[in-house]
Amino acid sequence: MKNVNKSVFFIIASLVLVFSYFTAAGVSTWNGDNRRVWINGVNDIRWGIDIRGGVDVTFTAPADYEGEITNAMVDAARSVIETRMMGRGINDYEIYTDHASRRIIVRFPWQASDESFDPEAAVKELGATARLTLREGLPMQGETVAEFLEDESNLVLTGADVNRAYANYDTTKNEYVVVLNLHSSGAEAFAQATGLLAPLNEPISIWMDDLMISSPVPNERISGGSAVISGSRENPFTREAASALANQINGGALPFSLVTDTFNVIDPTMGMGARDAMAIAGVIAFIAMCIFMIVRYRILGVVAAFGLTGQLFGALAIISGFIGGFNGFTLTLPGIAGIILSIGMGIDANVITAERIKEEVRSGKTLDGAVQSGYKRAFSAIFDGNITMMIVAFILMGAFGTPNSFEATILSPIFRWFGPSAAGAIYAFGYTLIVGVVLNFIFGVFASRLMTYSLLKFKACRKLSLYGAFKSDVEKNEAANKPVYDAVGNHKKFLVAPALIAGAALVLTFVIGLQVAIEFRGGTILSYTYENAIDTAAVQAAVEEHDVGMVNVRLGTAFGSDLDTVTVEFSSRDGLTAERQAEISASLAETFKDNNLKTAGSQDVNPTMGRTFFLKCLVAVIFAFLVLMIYVALRFKKVGGWPAGVCTIIALLINVAIVYSVFVFMQFSIDANFMAVVLAVLCYSINDTIVVFDRIRENRILHGKRITYRELVNKSVSQSFTRSFNTTVTTCFAMVVICVVAVVTGIESMLTFALPLLIGLMFGFMTSLFIAGPLWAKWNMRETTAKAKKD
Repeated sequence: MKNVNKSVFFIIASLVLVFSYFTAAGVSTWNGDNRRVWINGVNDIRWGIDIRGGVDVTFTAPADYEGEITNAMVDAARSVIETRMMGRGINDYEIYTDHASRRIIVRFPWQASDESFDPEAAVKELGATARLTLREGLPMQGETVAEFLEDESNLVLTGADVNRAYANYDTTKNEYVVVLNLHSSGAEAFAQATGLLAPLNEPISIWMDDLMISSPVPNERISGGSAVISGSRENPFTREAASALANQINGGALPFSLVTDTFNVIDPTMGMGARDAMAIAGVIAFIAMCIFMIVRYRILGVVAAFGLTGQLFGALAIISGFIGGFNGFTLTLPGIAGIILSIGMGIDANVITAERIKEEVRSGKTLDGAVQSGYKRAFSAIFDGNITMMIVAFILMGAFGTPNSFEATILSPIFRWFGPSAAGAIYAFGYTLIVGVVLNFIFGVFASRLMTYSLLKFKACRKLSLYGAFKSDVEKNEAANKPVYDAVGNHKKFLVAPALIAGAALVLTFVIGLQVAIEFRGGTILSYTYENAIDTAAVQAAVEEHDVGMVNVRLGTAFGSDLDTVTVEFSSRDGLTAERQAEISASLAETFKDNNLKTAGSQDVNPTMGRTFFLKCLVAVIFAFLVLMIYVALRFKKVGGWPAGVCTIIALLINVAIVYSVFVFMQFSIDANFMAVVLAVLCYSINDTIVVFDRIRENRILHGKRITYRELVNKSVSQSFTRSFNTTVTTCFAMVVICVVAVVTGIESMLTFALPLLIGLMFGFMTSLFIAGPLWAKWNMRETTAKAKKD
């Protein structure tokens, strides 16, 4: 504290404001009609399909393909395309497979006005076989490329021998290259080949499918376990070309070549107006949270407002690609959930610290001593809460990210049995969450502490009232006389409500069924061309009359033509017969005569997130629970860690049941929103529970065995209540604002995200305080009684 001078607050505050401005506005210059972007702003963030529209492309095998294409090959091709999408930073995608016709339908975000992204190049990259080979020498005179590539005797390496590929800038040659880290078998083969060819001055030719990228001549035997691919002299790699090649290598080769069957541009289902509505709701909620913090915690609230601002715009900067070394990626609703959760964690860190400082002041310490002690004693709870978040985020990124990522490599012994698969929505949640945690340590802990220490140097900032504490509180020693609620004695009351709600939801599931999205259940996609303006709501109603469940309707345009298209999709377990599809098409053609509706295509698609996906989710959740239980057990071993870990998991399971119940009662479709809400509530509840057990540990050290387990938990819950209540109120208020905006604007997907999250957060507050801790007390009380009987 002594080394922090008065100017530190103003320096940090100024840096936060300047950084926030450039993150929001970006920096670009114009040369005629050409815009050059130097720093990406929030307007350069890539939004999801529902907000911005996108591309709908159908891949199929070429007509002259020889050989059988099995269902497993189609699924393998889908996995490769998923990996390539995520390598491009596209997390909001839809991929469906039609096993019967051997088709793969791919959708990803794009808007016709976006000149920074070439959808045709992206589609070409996605459909390329991308079989990488390194071969000895070059085709001999009279030998065709096809003959050379069919000769296995000259083969040195394939893409399967590459552990990881990444783009890099070679400063010695001033060019972009692709670096290959090889598996042990590949490293040995490459060393032998280069050792053989170097004395002969013969090249190694590098091929992607039937295109030779380059043919460098090795100077010596290369045995370092890595190789470098450079562009040719005529066509050196650009940064984008090197990244695209590395992405293809990491994604692996397709099991068969693909050709484009259809290529459409699809309109957004919500539109940029929905984005603006969400932005307005977010701004209102953020300002309200900052006002609440300032009113409640005075100076510490001002410090918190600057810290939260830095944290929010830091997350947006990384998403937009503002910060060098980070590629921007598509912002989806799960990604927004991760941002909201990380902001909630930022609020929580400041609330924990502020409440601790108030307690220290009320216990009679000087202001300087109270601030130092408050930050020190609050850190353990903040640290544990954020580390548990990082554990969950790391597991999600490892389970559902690209197979060659660092996280996936570490966790491969757990998830390799499911084969290569990725889920961009869940990966986006984990990514934004882990970014938020890192930013929380930077702004919510480090920067906030420096700003507070700086403000203490000003005489005007040394009044106790400015920190939420008063002289009367010190004289009364309010902390010691604070009333204690009997949480242990009343814990059964708090178990009844979740049990009744979950039970009713389970019954309702069997009675009326569960609305499951097409990506989880499979279903049917019908495509039509039309003329004139068409009412999507009328189309939806007309199709739903055929008793097919919930229907989604998208408008679009065939790429490169003036044909308008409308796509109808709905989930079904077994698809529709040709007769049923013809019946629906004929009915629509009759209903919309003025639109000259004509069938463009139809396919029954398999679930993109089917049984294997759910099994992988289950394993990821169980593994996360196990790791969290071990972490809690180790961190809280002074208070019997294993019971604390088990009780934490029980509280989390109750919260999952509540979120599921909301989706059942409201008849919301089980889709990516459901996964995002469940994960957000789990992470939020973990943090709340950690704070309670941190208090239990502290009070056990302070009071020893002079107080019973019941008194210990009741005291800890009462001390944690204000902090948990304030954090929950601020975060829930943000959800209320989003719910109101969603209802006013009629944006259903926002409502199906915000309402379950709102209810889940409220129950998470309840279970953390009044179920996890009291269950731990009951566990230990029973063990103590059993031990006493034995003695």
